[in-house]
Amino acid sequence: MRIFALETNIQRLKKQFLAHGEGEIFTAHPHLVSFLIHIVWEVFITILLVVACSLSFHFGIISLPVALTVFLVGWATFVFFGFVESYLNWKYDFIFLTTDKLIIVDQSSLFRKSITPISLENLGDVSTETQWLNLLDFGIIHIALKEGKGPKVKLRYMPKADQLVAQMSEQITLYQRRKDFTVPYRSLDSAE
Repeated sequence: MRIFALETNIQRLKKQFLAHGEGEIFTAHPHLVSFLIHIVWEVFITILLVVACSLSFHFGIISLPVALTVFLVGWATFVFFGFVESYLNWKYDFIFLTTDKLIIVDQSSLFRKSITPISLENLGDVSTETQWLNLLDFGIIHIALKEGKGPKVKLRYMPKADQLVAQMSEQITLYQRRKDFTVPYRSLDSAE
């Protein structure tokens, strides 16, 4: 389903970027912790609003309908949009590796979508970094392009980041071998 710029059908998005004969290696979404970390502030504001409105009503400063109105307006103003953005980033952002390219999809709102396909030929370096002492098996993936062709990309809270980077590195190597392969391989035994 499509809501303005947001595409909720991940398979449809992936299909748009698969060329004939190109295979999918993996699709990875951010870890659940990325959502939970980003809503901490929204939870804190919600608690603060509940306490403030409850105390105001309890001490007779405002009536119940006014307290509820203040809570709902405050929550819609300060919490709702941050919560929705955190949810969309967690649920609909992903990276997609194929045999020929890496696609980074960032859908952070209903009105903005960024899709960055990067040919494996343009990938200079991929590396990983642990987060939170690697207790929850997620990390940061760093992607650098060759010869400064673009900014470095940093993907946080990616599950099993070390395995994803290993697969990316393997695909880059295989892509380079396919690209550079011009003479059929002959073993040393057959050369004699």
